[in-house]
Amino acid sequence: MNFTIPLGYGNDGCVWRTDCQTAVKAFELQFKYEREVACLQRLQDNNVTSIHGLAVPQLMGHDDDLLVVEMLVVTPPFLLDFAKAHLDSSPEFPAETMREWEGEGMENFGDRWPDVKAVLWSLRQLGIYYFDAKPGNIHFGDREK
Repeated sequence: MNFTIPLGYGNDGCVWRTDCQTAVKAFELQFKYEREVACLQRLQDNNVTSIHGLAVPQLMGHDDDLLVVEMLVVTPPFLLDFAKAHLDSSPEFPAETMREWEGEGMENFGDRWPDVKAVLWSLRQLGIYYFDAKPGNIHFGDREK
């Protein structure tokens, strides 16, 4: 496997495309790696390849020592990046934080915000509490943000 194109980087780590139609994501922090792997495994165990028409990455492999995940590349529409998600229970947030989150979501997604909330609700039905709803991670493929 050869790394061909850097796909991006952020607070959680770096992602590279491979010549095998996969992406490799290297994490800086173990707990974020563990969250991503656990969520991708939960989706895989439930045979989830898309949610409300958004493709989710399929876990191809991972290395606990290197903190690296390999997944299939997805194209819009997609749902990405589970490193900030929690499994089986949501942390408690103050009411003000939730109001700010709602306002940011409406600002970022406009009339698509109810669709985003439907995706988040479906994830919760699987025990995945997703907290990184932004246009770079949730892309409906119908417009640029």
